Amino acid sequence: MKTSASLRRQIMDEALVRHPQAVVQNTIRLWRRLAPELISMIGERSFNPLYARSVRLACMQYPWLAQEATTFAGSNERFAALEERLQAQDIMRAGLGSMALFNIFLNELASLIGEGLTTHLLRLTSSQQTSAIPPEDFPG
Repeated sequence: MKTSASLRRQIMDEALVRHPQAVVQNTIRLWRRLAPELISMIGERSFNPLYARSVRLACMQYPWLAQEATTFAGSNERFAALEERLQAQDIMRAGLGSMALFNIFLNELASLIGEGLTTHLLRLTSSQQTSAIPPEDFPG
C-alpha cells in the first residue's frame, strides 16, 4: 500500500504532468474544485490565509507567482490572478510553479487536517483524472 504523500504526488502527476499543454486549465480547474470542498470543511476565513501563505512560500522559488493581497469574493476572483500568472509563463515554468504551489498548499493542509484526509479530499476533487490509481491504494 502506498503512503498518503506518494498518493498525493501520483494524483498531482495525473492531474497536471500528463497533459503539460493544458497545465494552466487543469491547475485552475483543480483549484476551483478543491476550494469549495475545503471551504465547506474549514471555512473561507481559514482557506484564504492558507492559500495566501502557500502562494508566498511558492514565490520564494517562483517570484512570478506573487499576487496582491486582497479579499476575494469567490473562487473565480481568487484563481483569476493565478491563471493570469501561469499563462504569462511558458508551459514548463507554469507546470513547475503550479506543482510547487500545490505541493506547498497540500503539505500545509496535511499538517493541519492530516495526510489521510488531505489525500482523500484531493482524490475527490481530481477524481476525473485519477482513474488509473487503484481504489485500494487510497487511505480509508
